[in-house]
Amino acid sequence: MASLPREMGKDGLPETGKTKAATVVRSLASVFMHADAVDVALMVLGLVGAVGDGMSTPMMLFLANRIFNDIGSGPDRLQQFTSKMNENARNILYLAVGNFVMAFLEGYCWTRTAERQASQMRLRYLRAVLRQDVEYFDLKAGSTSEVITAVSNDSLLVQDVLSEKLPNFVMNCSMFLGGYVVGFALLWQLTLVMLPSVPLLVVPGFLYGRVLIGPARRIREQYTRPGAIAEQAVSSVRTVYSFVAETSTMAQFSAALEESTRLGIKGGLAKGVAIGSSGISFAIYAFSVWHCSRLVMYYGYKGGTVYAVSTAIIIGGTALGSALSNVKYVRNN
Repeated sequence: MASLPREMGKDGLPETGKTKAATVVRSLASVFMHADAVDVALMVLGLVGAVGDGMSTPMMLFLANRIFNDIGSGPDRLQQFTSKMNENARNILYLAVGNFVMAFLEGYCWTRTAERQASQMRLRYLRAVLRQDVEYFDLKAGSTSEVITAVSNDSLLVQDVLSEKLPNFVMNCSMFLGGYVVGFALLWQLTLVMLPSVPLLVVPGFLYGRVLIGPARRIREQYTRPGAIAEQAVSSVRTVYSFVAETSTMAQFSAALEESTRLGIKGGLAKGVAIGSSGISFAIYAFSVWHCSRLVMYYGYKGGTVYAVSTAIIIGGTALGSALSNVKYVRNN
């Protein structure tokens, strides 16, 4: 976040390997520092909703295991088969209603508290700025527009983290844990066989978040430079015209954009590599299909069970990678 006056400031010390954990804790604490009792209640409800939303996919796979096995066993007794199908249909209906409630709590509560905390942040920032002496604006603030831009950007970042990134992180972590709980509950032998593939499933999301931490921060800092140059030129357009400084001003603006362009290309390359590496999950799924076929043929396991377990493991590992990609947004605040 930008340098805030007095009580809202940060120390600005360079980050080292020993301070990374402390940096994450401070960043997370700075996101919640404007919350009141209502916001705490909203965040608790949103947390419950995010956990429930994440657990809905593993629960659906658990029900799919029962449905596929019931269908595959054949209707030996028509009445018993119909009863099982009706029970499965009711369970899916209950799961759909529960998922709707959890997803609503996740979306509404986090969005509402994000708006409240961002508004409170803008208000406190404005009060802190208005308490400063005149020399603060001459020595530290740069210009009025920079102060306004800083608080607007910071409040939007905090609002984005609270309304989207943080609930997505919780939801994906819940999906990861739920997937492996379902896997061990249904067929722990297959889950243990596929357990070593988890790092390969996490790599795409982790790489996406890890590589973009530095460039994203530097891009945000670099974008303020060309904006300041353009603002100064427009506000002093008569002076620029009088000294025939149009060419030099454009050269300064272009030079300020070069670093942002380079960082943007680097970030785009990292995104491409991370998205392309998601194809690893298809290779792991291919191995899972081969191994599951042997379990069905030689060990008598049911097709619905091996399908549900393998899918839960792959979805869980992919969800953990997606969760790690959201960590960078918390660290950047």
